[in-house]
Amino acid sequence: SNAPTIRLVSSKQAPKLTRTVGLTWHLWLSHIWSTGQDACATIKTQLQLLLPNVKIFLDVDDLEDIGMLVEYIQRSQVVVVFLSRGYFRSWNCLREVRAAIEMGKPLILVQEADPHKGGGTLQELRAECPEDCRPTSLTGTGR
Repeated sequence: SNAPTIRLVSSKQAPKLTRTVGLTWHLWLSHIWSTGQDACATIKTQLQLLLPNVKIFLDVDDLEDIGMLVEYIQRSQVVVVFLSRGYFRSWNCLREVRAAIEMGKPLILVQEADPHKGGGTLQELRAECPEDCRPTSLTGTGR
């Protein structure tokens, strides 16, 4: 097929995506609905086009029980935090990021910079972040 895909430089083959036993998803997309829903849907769609076998958790597609957020995080390999205005004021977003930090999940930060889409500077968005949710990836220093 001529569809664009991600390929390894060393082998020219698509990467073999693996998950640790007991994990359901490669990625969990954590976002606040009001300013991150559309962007995260696009991220999921684009990654699935580039990596056809990737399993990505997105609430509108996969959430069956909001009370199971922590279990869903536990069943995910990596957590992508889509950081936009209001993220750290959302009780559920805080539950997700705190669970990911507590479980030692790798965190990938994706910042919405466009103020018209709920974005801001990293400094502005970081200012909303509670102290206990400030791992190295958000502050540039230790917790």
